[in-house]
This record gives sequence, C-alpha cells and structure tokens, in this order.
Amino acid sequence: MIDPRQRTSRPRAMIACALVAVLAVAALGVAEAQQNRAAQQIKYRQAAYTVLGTQFGIMGAMAQGRAPWDAKAFATAAERAAFIATVVPDTFPAGSESGAPTKAKPEIWRNEAEIGRMMTDLQSKTAALATAAKGGNVDAAKAALGAAGQTCKACHDKYKLD
Repeated sequence: MIDPRQRTSRPRAMIACALVAVLAVAALGVAEAQQNRAAQQIKYRQAAYTVLGTQFGIMGAMAQGRAPWDAKAFATAAERAAFIATVVPDTFPAGSESGAPTKAKPEIWRNEAEIGRMMTDLQSKTAALATAAKGGNVDAAKAALGAAGQTCKACHDKYKLD
C-alpha cells in the first residue's frame, strides 16, 4: 500500500517542477525580449540618423554646388533636419548600447550631461538653420548649415566609432 504522504508529495513535486520549467522559459523569453528591444532601439537610432544625414546631404550638395540651388528643397530639408534633431535625444535610452551593431562609443552613456548639451546645441542650430533657410538668403542658409554641421562633427569626433 502507498503511504498517503507520498500521494500528496508527488503531485506537489510535479507542480513545482512544472512551475520551475515555466519560470525558466519565461526568463529566457524576457531576456530575449530585452535583447530584441535593445536591437530595435539601435535600429531606431540609426534610422533617425540616416534621415538626419540625408537632409544634411541634400543641403550640403546645394551649398557646395554639386546640386543646383533650390531654395524650397533646401528649406524643406532644413525643416526635416530640425524636426529629427528633436527626436535624436530619445534614441539613446539606457540599455541600447548593445544588442545590435552600433557605431556609438560606450562613453556616450557615461557622459549624459555633455550629450544633453550637445543635443540641445544640435536642436538650436538646426532650428536656426530652418529659420535661415525660410528667409531665402543663400549666404545665411549656407552659414547656418555650416554651424549645424559643426554640432554634428563635435559629437561624431568624440562619440562615434569610425
């Protein structure tokens, strides 16, 4: 005959094992979800910078005479750059330093105050660029483009891998 204590301990042991298995699978799922989230954040950051870089490319080509000057297209690119500059600071959340290939140096997450100043500078310079571009003065627009470009360069020189 089976001891009644064994009858109740076996189901409990099976439930405990099943619970451990479920928790282990859930933990793996959470780890994978966190890794996927970091990869998505990196892709989002890269996409924002691709859009920003494309706008600078359009304006730079016109400013350097590699493309015909088109005041309307320049102003549109400047407006887009100014908008994206408001998004860029949000693309560096904690936990997005790894999870997918990135060109951001690890130091960027350790220098939050300096990055904040650089992002604010980017926003103010691209806003000034958009204003200058709307004004229609080619020389003012080119000067504002140069100033905005310097804010990009300052951050890239310090925080972007080659």
